[in-house]
Formats: sequence, structure tokens, C-alpha cells
Amino acid sequence: MVDSSSLFGDGAALRQRIARNGYVLMRGLLPPVSVRAVGAAGLACLQEAGWTAPGEDPISAPALRPVRAVRMRDAFGDPGYRRIVAAPGFNCIAFSSPLADLMVQILGPQGFCYPLKIPRVVYPVDLVPRQPGGFVHKDYGSVQDMFTCWVPLGDVPRTLGGLALRPGSQCTTRVRPRPLGRLERGWVSADYAAGDVLVFHCLTTHAALPNHEARLRFSGEYRWQRNDQPAPRRMVIGPYGHEIGSRLFGRAPWWHSVMDGLALFDGGGIEDGPVLPAGPSRFVDFRG
Repeated sequence: MVDSSSLFGDGAALRQRIARNGYVLMRGLLPPVSVRAVGAAGLACLQEAGWTAPGEDPISAPALRPVRAVRMRDAFGDPGYRRIVAAPGFNCIAFSSPLADLMVQILGPQGFCYPLKIPRVVYPVDLVPRQPGGFVHKDYGSVQDMFTCWVPLGDVPRTLGGLALRPGSQCTTRVRPRPLGRLERGWVSADYAAGDVLVFHCLTTHAALPNHEARLRFSGEYRWQRNDQPAPRRMVIGPYGHEIGSRLFGRAPWWHSVMDGLALFDGGGIEDGPVLPAGPSRFVDFRG
């Protein structure tokens, strides 16, 4: 996997690399100590909710049966997971770190982060042999220029099930969904460290590698797009009609609200594709 950290500050070069590879890996973009603290706090929430063995270091505590949640819709029903979703430390990563600067360089000043920030928890393959994120997929099924910033909230060696991508796959919507049991030919991955950030286009084919350790893999996803495209309503507006996070963080100095007048569409949530026809991509050479 190509390290693009030397391109920080050069938006044109970052966009060129995304157009060619479908991703940029930014080694050491975020302060490792801060990232590890967010990861440890989140894993402590899961430990207290019964996901991992009590009385041990939350980072290394082995996962327990019964399995708490595998699908995202089930995870949101778990109190430990909901505590992470509502945690200021987890949410402010997108706003108060160099991550926001990076996305402005890629998207321009019209870029914004979806209010819903997504914690990703991957169980050991011995407990959950098949997990949704381990299937080969694209985040959207048609061209809409959304980017995912995948942030490992601690060190993620390949044995823990880091993310793998297929460079060049961003040029087409074609994909063959299947479990990715190993790093196949034409795919790339890495041993990730706390502070690394992986940014990829929504059409870049990807999957999580199997977690062969006894502990949970924990990461965060922060999704971005420009405000001149419609955004998925479920990533912006909560069940009571308010912008997600606005009541919890609206007065925090790091909080940025979504722009007024943003067009929204139904669908395009955590496990859905878009329902609108989308225009040509500004970032990848889409060929259909």
C-alpha cells in the first residue's frame, strides 16, 4: 500500500493519486497518543457492556460469547456501542485534527463530514466466521463522490483484520461480493498504526481481512462529500428530526454543523446504496 503522507498540503497531487489508485494512505497523520486514548475509551465501553472479558486491559481483552452484534443495525441497539457513538472524543476526530485539513485539500471548501460517525467493531473469525464488512463490496453502487476516512483506533496489524483495497476498482461499479479470506492478487493492505488514516473513494472495492486474534478490532469511519451533491438523510438527520450530534455537541468549540440548504435523499445509509441517479465523478475516471 502506497504511503501518500508526503503529499499532505498538495490537493492536486492527492486527487491525482486517488484518481489512479482509488485511495490515499496517510501514515502518522493524527497524534498517536490521542488516537490510542479514543480507542481505549471505546473498547472500555464495549467491555463494560459485556463484549470482552472483564478485569483485563480493554485493548487486549478477548472477545466473549454471546456475540453482541455483527450487523450495524444490531450494533446501534447495544448500550456499549451507543456510548461510543455519543462520545465527544470519537466524534471530534473529524473536526479538530489534521483529518479535516486533509479532506479540504481533497474536496475543497465545500467538503463536509456526515454527522453520523461510525464505530467499526470486528470480532475474531473464530467467533464470527462471516461478517458483513469482510465481504468484498463498494460503499455506493453508483457514482456519488463520497469518501470514507478509515481510522484505526490503535495499532491494527494484518492479523487483527485491517482493511484491504483493490486499486483501480474505483473506475467501475462492477463488483463480485464474496468473503475476502486472504489478500488476493491485485489487492493491497498494510500493518496500520495508531495515527494512520486511509481515505478511499466510495467506488473503491474493499473488505476487512479476517481477524485472527482473540481481541476485537476497533476503528472509526468518517465519511465526507461536497455540499453541492445530495447527501443520504440517514447519515445527517436523526430519528427525531434533528441533525445527528447537534444536541450533544452543538456548543462544543470543535463542532461544525452541516451547511444550510443541503439536499437530502432517502437511502444511502450504513448498509444501503443511493437511490438517486448521480452525475459524473469529479475524482475518478468512471467507465461504468
